[in-house]
Amino acid sequence: MRKIAARRSLQCPRCDGPIDVGAMTKSTVCPGCARTIRTEDETVADYQARAEYFNEARVEVARKGIIIGEVRVRRLVVKGEVRGNVRSREGVHVNKTGRLYGDVRTPRLEIEEGAILVGRVEIAPLQSLRKPVQAAG
Repeated sequence: MRKIAARRSLQCPRCDGPIDVGAMTKSTVCPGCARTIRTEDETVADYQARAEYFNEARVEVARKGIIIGEVRVRRLVVKGEVRGNVRSREGVHVNKTGRLYGDVRTPRLEIEEGAILVGRVEIAPLQSLRKPVQAAG
């Protein structure tokens, strides 16, 4: 009898295209935009200056960690500092030691007392977060 490998379904953080990968996959290439996608949980423990920080998993910015750039992740936990716009599919948690400077788009936001959040916040169901809101005018 053949064993069926465990699979999981993800979405590309760049193009929102669906991706089906094995349960142990750490990174893959999106068939929609042909870009590499990291799919494993990460902890940022030091300085990371990038134009973009995309990961289809949970990302934790440790107390001494700093991310400078656009962040698109499944779930974000900020204990250190993030400077840039954030889009999260599941939620953002800003710890009491966390500092987030930038606009946030997420279906769920948790901010502990003492945390710093400077920027615009958009909280809405996942489906409405996929495309930018067009200003009436």
